[in-house]
Order: sequence, then C-alpha cells, then structure tokens
Amino acid sequence: MIVVADTSPINYLLLINQINLLPRLFQQVVIPDRVRDEMLDSDAPLIL
Repeated sequence: MIVVADTSPINYLLLINQINLLPRLFQQVVIPDRVRDEMLDSDAPLIL
C-alpha cells in the first residue's frame, strides 16, 4: 500500500518518537514537496 503523508501526522509521529511506524505499516510513503517545504520552514515547530 502507498500512503501520501500530510504534515500533521508526520509531526505527531516525530513528537512521540514513532516515525519508524510509517515504513513498517506502508510499502511506500510519499511526502509531497509542499509538505517537505512546510516541515523545513523556519517557523515550523522544533522536534526535540
């Protein structure tokens, strides 16, 4: 199965240190350029 990821689920998985679930659940994860840009923006929340 292929999943197209939006910013919010990725951010929450990063916050709870569970980003590794995506490749375990899905054969392919697609992050659109706009989502990548939003996550890399200087105003984006920091992941600690």
